[in-house]
Amino acid sequence: MLNKCASPSCSTPLVYLRDGKIFRMEQPQEPQPAGNSVQPKKALPARVEHFWLCGPCSAEMTLVCDRTAGVRVIRKKSKQQRAAS
Repeated sequence: MLNKCASPSCSTPLVYLRDGKIFRMEQPQEPQPAGNSVQPKKALPARVEHFWLCGPCSAEMTLVCDRTAGVRVIRKKSKQQRAAS
């Protein structure tokens, strides 16, 4: 359940959904082995998790999903950085 901003350095509680940004992240699950080794592994549906960044944090940061590190908060590129790219 969402109860605070996903940024580790922010403790803003989630009170209203009108401020900030909700992220829906699908994280694949490892396939489970079937009953015997002859049958292929059964694919599991992706696990869906929701994260929220408060208004001030969502203005400067976003969330990314990395298979090895999981969900991470990163800074958005500034307009000057995007223009230079």
